[in-house]
Amino acid sequence: MAPPARRRASPVPRPIGTLLRLFRPARTPMVALITGTAAFASGAGLGRTLLVTLAGLLLAVGGFSLDFYADRHLDAAGPRARNRRNPLATGEVQPAAGLAFSLGFCAAGLILCGLVSPRSLVPGALVLLVVAGLALRWFDRPLARALTLGLLQALYVALGSLAGSPGILAVLLAALFFLAMFGGRGMIDIRDFPLDSRTSVQTLPKRLGIRRTAMLTAVCLHLAFAVSLAAWFVAELRPAYLYLDFAFVGVGLACAWWFALRPSPELARVLTMVFMMGEGTLICLAVILGKL
Repeated sequence: MAPPARRRASPVPRPIGTLLRLFRPARTPMVALITGTAAFASGAGLGRTLLVTLAGLLLAVGGFSLDFYADRHLDAAGPRARNRRNPLATGEVQPAAGLAFSLGFCAAGLILCGLVSPRSLVPGALVLLVVAGLALRWFDRPLARALTLGLLQALYVALGSLAGSPGILAVLLAALFFLAMFGGRGMIDIRDFPLDSRTSVQTLPKRLGIRRTAMLTAVCLHLAFAVSLAAWFVAELRPAYLYLDFAFVGVGLACAWWFALRPSPELARVLTMVFMMGEGTLICLAVILGKL
């Protein structure tokens, strides 16, 4: 008697998968963590920290999903269609619905900012201004795209810290994330170079070449590591911060030098996740434990 056929696991329904892609789960949690870390480090208290973290998350979801709307024509064909999996480009979500989704989350995030801390409305509004500028192609120059990516992270730090009483640590965190993400733009551009080389998108490797872009990334990361060490000397932090910061700097230096010496899209793909998720989480954890 033949054994019974094994039942195949039912796939995730397409509507759920589409919704998850609109939330950009690979990017938005890091933004929320940066916002919450800045709030906690500024003494916002647990309740306000959680609420402003949610506000940062809502703004990030709105901003990153708006990126899908802005790039829907670029992502409709060729290698970008296979890699980006933009639901507005594939027809799974109508552009009007995608735009409404983005604007709804942006509005909810800004309203929550005002309810938690009216002072946070300023960086929250600036986040939306930069996001709108990116969608409208105001910052299509390679260096402008890198600057706006770093500026957005610094604004999320400001959004979180203004829920409490920001000090020198908030300033250093803003500088750290600005430098890290300014340099990170170069790594992302090298990662996407095989796709972007066939489009009109202006990127750093197209302007500077892959090797010079990798060196620019390494310089920015070294400056970010220096800022993280400076925080130990000027901010009142517990020893846990220093221990984790040593790990942050050690891993980061090894990866930065590896990338500077052997830059490639394949290595950039791996290191992008290391820096944006692993290293970002590590320094946020260091700050939180340093302030406990």
